[in-house]
Amino acid sequence: MDEFIRLAIRGISLSQIQAGIYVLLLEEESGRIKLPIIIESLQAQSIASALGKRDPSKFFTHDLFITFAKVFDITLKAVVIYKLVNGIFFSYILFEGAHVEGEKIEKKEHKIDSKTSDAVALAVRFQAPIYTTREIFDKAGIYFENGVPKENETYETRIENNGLIFFKEKSQQDLEKMTEKDLNALLNHAVINECYELAARIKKELDRRE
Repeated sequence: MDEFIRLAIRGISLSQIQAGIYVLLLEEESGRIKLPIIIESLQAQSIASALGKRDPSKFFTHDLFITFAKVFDITLKAVVIYKLVNGIFFSYILFEGAHVEGEKIEKKEHKIDSKTSDAVALAVRFQAPIYTTREIFDKAGIYFENGVPKENETYETRIENNGLIFFKEKSQQDLEKMTEKDLNALLNHAVINECYELAARIKKELDRRE
């Protein structure tokens, strides 16, 4: 998979503003570019459990899939985050299972679409690699310098009260002038920094362009 960028899980953070919202933070090998993805509470708990950060006695549907896979000799080979539309990430699971043709049994690869959070929860359990495309990184990746997002011409940030906030508000006219690539990048910044009002306005602008 040379055409893809391999990702690692950097962490999962709970929103202190909006109940039930978590941000899954993925990063590429150097750690300088991070990809924030909004996930639901159940998937967040499942991923955290598989990473050994929650009560190991809790059992999730993803654990049942592991048992099912072992019985039928199914191997999850990789998870690929392949598309980004209006802030929503689309993924597929690449797995290998037995294929019966006549009296011959051989391994065959299959690809199925999956919610990104479910795909990541399975990848952790199978210890399978997670990939994304360069295009998605260009659209939604956040570049970090010295542990904080790098400023650029699209938006400005500053540190206040130990938190990263926006200090240059975006008007509707500002959003209308921005490219779809910059809107997607700003949307992910807004989400990871819990600026949900701004995120909602950005998503509305992206929906208007469809």
